[in-house]
Amino acid sequence: MKISIYILLLLISAAVAIGWSWKRLLDFNSYKKPFWEGVALQFFFLLLASIWWLFTADFSKGIIGVFYYLLAFLIIMVIHGYILHFLFSKKKLKEEAE
Repeated sequence: MKISIYILLLLISAAVAIGWSWKRLLDFNSYKKPFWEGVALQFFFLLLASIWWLFTADFSKGIIGVFYYLLAFLIIMVIHGYILHFLFSKKKLKEEAE
């Protein structure tokens, strides 16, 4: 049960970060500011998830769980960057065509 909550938190974190950045991408001419806003939002969400993991597991498993959250944060951040770069380049091509 706990692992399903863990995976659900990771998926929600990724969806919220990418969704927020995608929405904010429409307001800016660069993808850097929306990217960092999404990363900050994702970091806050996973920080809360790490605190939850520390309190629900014993100490040694809690530290390993926080490490896994950090690793997932980095992986999601890279995927997030690629998605935003793709969306931004698509937006630029559409603007140049008009």
